[in-house]
Parts: sequence; C-alpha cells; structure tokens
Amino acid sequence: MGLREMDRRLDIDSNRSTTWARRARRRLPPLAWRNLAESKMRLAASVAGTAFAVTLMFMELGFRGALLDSMVAVVRSLDGDLFLIHRLLYTMAVPQPIAHGRLEQARSFDEVTWAGPFYVETRRARWRNPADGIPRRIRVLAYPPADLTLAIEPLRRDRVLWERPDTVMADILSKAGRYGPMERVGSSEISGRRVMVVGTFALGTDFETNGTLVMSEENFLSVFPDRRYGAYGPNVGVLRVRQGTDLEQLRAAMLAELPHDVDVLTKPGLVAREQAFWDKVAPIGTVFMIGVVMGFIVGMAICYQVLYADIGDRLGEFATLKAMGYSNSWLFRRVVEQSVYLSLLGYAAGVVVSLLAFRLVHAATGLPMLFRPTTAAMVLLLTVLMCILSGALAARRLVAADPAQLYA
Repeated sequence: MGLREMDRRLDIDSNRSTTWARRARRRLPPLAWRNLAESKMRLAASVAGTAFAVTLMFMELGFRGALLDSMVAVVRSLDGDLFLIHRLLYTMAVPQPIAHGRLEQARSFDEVTWAGPFYVETRRARWRNPADGIPRRIRVLAYPPADLTLAIEPLRRDRVLWERPDTVMADILSKAGRYGPMERVGSSEISGRRVMVVGTFALGTDFETNGTLVMSEENFLSVFPDRRYGAYGPNVGVLRVRQGTDLEQLRAAMLAELPHDVDVLTKPGLVAREQAFWDKVAPIGTVFMIGVVMGFIVGMAICYQVLYADIGDRLGEFATLKAMGYSNSWLFRRVVEQSVYLSLLGYAAGVVVSLLAFRLVHAATGLPMLFRPTTAAMVLLLTVLMCILSGALAARRLVAADPAQLYA
C-alpha cells in the first residue's frame, strides 16, 4: 500500500470519526437542560416556584377579565341597536334613570322601528331569603315581556308566565347562601311585596350584585311606584332600527335633536363605557394589574434564587470550561437557555393549576372566569421575560469571576 493510499484512508477514518462525534453530540441533550434536570427534587421545586408565580399572574388577569365581563353581561344581553341613557350615567351599577318622554321622542325618528324601556334597580330592592327570612339586596331588571328586550332564551320562552301579576324569573346562578336555592323557591317577598318565582334563567353575578330577578314592567312599577311617573323613569331606552341604517349617522342626528340630558350610544360604545369605568376609574381594575406586577416580581425572585444556587453548585465545572477557552458570552447563553427551559416548564404547570382554579372560582362565585388565548399568550411572554431577566442577573456572578478564583 502506497503512502498516498494510507493518507487517503487516514483522512477517511478521521472524517468518519468527526462525523460520528458530531452525531453523538447531536443526540445528547443540551448542557443547559442537563444542568436543570440533573436533580429531580431540585427540578420539581424550581418548577413549583415558577408555577406559583404563573398561577398568580393568571388569577389576577382572570379576576380582571371576570370583572370586566360580568359588569357588562346585562348590556351584552340587551337586544337593541342604539341605547338612550342619562348623560350623567357612568355605570349601570349606580342607576341614573331617564325621563319617560325620551322614548316617545326617539320613536319620532323614521329609522327607529321600536323603542322600549329597560329598568334596573340595585339599591332599594330587597329579596327575603325563604330559608332564614332575612331580606338582602338584590338586582332587579324589568321590561315589558312582549318586547323580548333581553336575548336570554328562558326569558323569551316563558314570557307568558312572568308577565302575570306578582311573578318573577330568578337567576339560577344567584348565590344560594344569600337568597336560597332559586330553582326550588316557590314564593317569597321583594321589597315587602309577595311574588312567585315561575322560572329560572342563567346570567351570573358580578362585583356589585350577588343575584338577579327579572320581572315585567307592570310588576316592577307595582313594587316601585315612584318609577311610574315624572322624570324618574327607565334606566335605559332600548332602540331597534331599520336594517341597513347607518348607526353612527342616526346617533349623531338623535344627539342633535334630543334634549341634552340624554346620551345615545351603540352597544359597543355602551360596553366600552362600562368597562372603562371599572378598569380605569374604579380602583378594582388597577388593583388586579398591580397583582400581576407583584406576581412578576415574585417570580423573578424565585427564578433568581434557583439559578443563582445552581451556578454556585457548579462553579468548578464552569471554571473548567472557562479554562478550556469557552467565552463569557457562551457561558452566559447556557444560563439563559436554562432559564428559558425553567420558564416553559413552570408555565405548563401553572396553566394546569390555573385551569383548575378558574373552574373552582366559577363554581363558587358564578363569575365568568374565562381562559382566553390572549391572556395565555401574555402570561407566557411575561414568564419567559421573568426567567430570562433572572438568569441574566444570576449569570453576572459567573461571567465576572476569574477562573483561578473559581478554583480557589
């Protein structure tokens, strides 16, 4: 065998060894993952700590979403195109009625095909719990049953039942501990007047009310006779318009001609006004966002402690890599990779816990705790950012150290 042939075979063997080594390296898990998963107990504790922060952020955002959704549940159920409200109204939770004559004035517009009253009473209505006899505050909604004002199927289907004198429909999601089990209640009292529960529907509670009754306009005015005459009329005028009508153009025309004590809004406008009050004006929305920030800070502290302790336990190994010529940036990237793995594991565990918690809160309170994709994406982004920042802070100890000092 000639020298050239031997050199060629040696080159081939060398290339095969290099290829085999590369393939072997590809089959090995990344260094950052092996560092994180070496101790199963430490890994479980690290994931649990991160999941706690993830769950805290999910719950705060879930409560905020439940607040905004529950406070507009009634508005979203109204079957109308435009709505007359008092100009001073800032939230449906504090009713501000309009004058009776405003509905007649709204009917004078050719594009308006129907205008009906919608009453809300949240301050003076008292429902006597049949179980303990204690009267408690409850929300009462009222309108003529034939108007089909609320797009809730049981109310439409059973309207012939609750249009009779002294009858009501009860929200089955009302808190039974305060009002009794609504599905089994026969008769009781609303603000001293005897009424019969003839059916149930599902609407839900909110942060202002723990239960809801629906009654006809005539029954409502019998319980609250001061709402029958004068300026103290319905809370909302619900308008339906001809198909194809430009709502914004009609709204502008009505605002120009109607008295200045009323405002005219589309449904999206009314929903936005209500949600803006609770999210920005009332302190509740701000409190929940502060809770999200606190969850982020707590998560950063937990991740930092986990990664800092792991680096401290591996200073000798990192010193060897530094002495072998690996750069600070390479070591920094390994720590950041480890923090990303930790964030993904903690996020997955936090999602599972949060889904269970959402169901428990909904069952206990009736609040609409919805797991939205936008919320999930936001929490994922916050979790990854939280862990990366923690990893970057923890890696400073490693990057700034001298290999000789690490061995000392």
